[in-house]
Amino acid sequence: MEPDEKTGAGASSKTVGRMRLGELLIRQGLITQEVLETALKEQRVSGKRIGEVLLARGSLTETQLMPIMAAHLKLSYTDVSTLVLGSDELRCLREDLARKYTALPLRQEGKQLQVVMADPLDFDALRDLSFATGFKVSATLGGRMLIKEAIDRFYARHLEGADRLMAAGVGDAAEPLLSQRGHASALDADGDDAPVIQLLNLVMRKAIQLGASDIHIEPGVPEGTVRFRLDGLLADQLKVPISLHPALISRLKVLGKLDIAERRLPQDGSVRVKLEGREADLRISTIPLQAGEKAVIRVLDTAGGGFELETLGFAPRDMQRVENLIGRHKGMVVVTGPTGSGKTTTLYSILNRIKSPTINIVTIEDPIEYHYPGLNQMQVHSDIDLTFAKGLRSILRQDPDVILVGEIRDAETAEIACRAALTGHLVFTTLHTNDAPSTITRLLDIGIPRYLLASVLVGIIAQRLVRAVCLDCKGPVQADQDVIVGLGLSPASLAGGHYVAGKGCVKCHEFGYKGRLGVFEVLVPDARVRDLILKSSTEEDIRLAAQETGMRSLVEDGLDKAKVGRTTIEELGRVLEVSEHAATSCPGCGRQLNSEYRHCPFCRAVLRQMCGGCGKLLQAGWIGCAYCGEERAK
Repeated sequence: MEPDEKTGAGASSKTVGRMRLGELLIRQGLITQEVLETALKEQRVSGKRIGEVLLARGSLTETQLMPIMAAHLKLSYTDVSTLVLGSDELRCLREDLARKYTALPLRQEGKQLQVVMADPLDFDALRDLSFATGFKVSATLGGRMLIKEAIDRFYARHLEGADRLMAAGVGDAAEPLLSQRGHASALDADGDDAPVIQLLNLVMRKAIQLGASDIHIEPGVPEGTVRFRLDGLLADQLKVPISLHPALISRLKVLGKLDIAERRLPQDGSVRVKLEGREADLRISTIPLQAGEKAVIRVLDTAGGGFELETLGFAPRDMQRVENLIGRHKGMVVVTGPTGSGKTTTLYSILNRIKSPTINIVTIEDPIEYHYPGLNQMQVHSDIDLTFAKGLRSILRQDPDVILVGEIRDAETAEIACRAALTGHLVFTTLHTNDAPSTITRLLDIGIPRYLLASVLVGIIAQRLVRAVCLDCKGPVQADQDVIVGLGLSPASLAGGHYVAGKGCVKCHEFGYKGRLGVFEVLVPDARVRDLILKSSTEEDIRLAAQETGMRSLVEDGLDKAKVGRTTIEELGRVLEVSEHAATSCPGCGRQLNSEYRHCPFCRAVLRQMCGGCGKLLQAGWIGCAYCGEERAK
């Protein structure tokens, strides 16, 4: 859009008007003569405009260039980064038109509509916008990339167009949805497709743009609800009339190759979609409810970025431990945590680190969440009796170096995985437990012999996902005392922290949080822990021994991240569970410890003593045992 360096254009004064753009940028101190000469050489080769070349080279930003460009062209300039648009403005311009012409509506007065555009001198675009909106359109200049980011942000938040599509789709039968255009993976519907098809495409597009992990389509009377899970929390996005709900579910079943006639039984399916160059896998699940069928779509954005260990949130000490684990040639590493805690992402980040043409990595998963090049991935199919145990036996005959078992669910799978780790393979797997020490108890309960577990277990990584504070609106705060008590933290443990919280802005959709990071607990068994496993010691004894060797609890790791402003104490209180016994401050050093401990692992102060009558652990200084009545002097 900007003028060629050779021709130039008028500006706000005669002096500026006679200047070329490059000269003007030099005069403003934004670039040097050397930078301009280099850009001009590139311009002569590429044929691009000088402004485009300078932006592509990173010589200056759109925020720096656009005001100068506006003055150069005698145009009004709008700083798009400061815009706050509501539904009233967004209704004036459809999203498809906004994307096509890289424009945003600013204000509407009578028959006049003012927009900000990347190319306000495109008179054909202005004419098309006037015809499509019914307004007389005038335009100001804005940065192209800033406008594109703002379109994603504003239209995604308001789901513009949904009301129109629902109004057009009320009363439509589900039957026409069977005539599908093109491939099932195409999200973009043609203009004459059924409104329900466009509505579902709109919902899925917004979910991918917002980074939602799940889409919930729930029935209700008189209207159902579409909710997105954003950074771990569900948020309402759209209300759907009950008359449209069956058609919406039917369209979803068509995409997932499910039986649209079966509405009494749960069904599962999947489909891969592509949108604006980004690919995503959708895992679809439906269940029958009293008001109708509910569908949940798990969104696995395969283009959301690579799997890098450094981006997960490991503390330097834990990172070193993990790197030592994945450098081994044999043994079993268990990643544990509840559903949705990021276990699969951690495992794929580990495999990405060790992936090599010289290593045969084979996985068996249910389902395969990420299709990753360089890995040999096997899908479990219970309907044909391809279970984890049977698949794992077959994998062992495929000359593997590294094996990933998606989840240990039964004794047979557990024992085969342990035998594989014992015979020279590095095995990664997952479990659902609360923390690292309880993983040992769980594996023993499944049926792994103590001697075998003590031999093959080389590491346990327990994790949770907490929301990260939005960097654009964060500010200092005081930690909530009720949350501190609930986490079992002492005032001494909070010292030295710089606690912040997000105030809410357009970048984080007013939540105060943007993105998530991991909170970890890394247990690497040493000789003492292995000995405790063999001796049938309690989970608390194992926890104490692990802490004495440097293992930090989930709460401690989360607190360290809150101290440096990466998350908040309130977020830790929402995500982390604290043991019912975790309420004792050490009288010696002030550290908050599990009250089942006998001695502080840091200063060795006495916390609990054993009753001579029944063997129960009681608070230090007890007078009478609450279990057997045994007395002792305080």
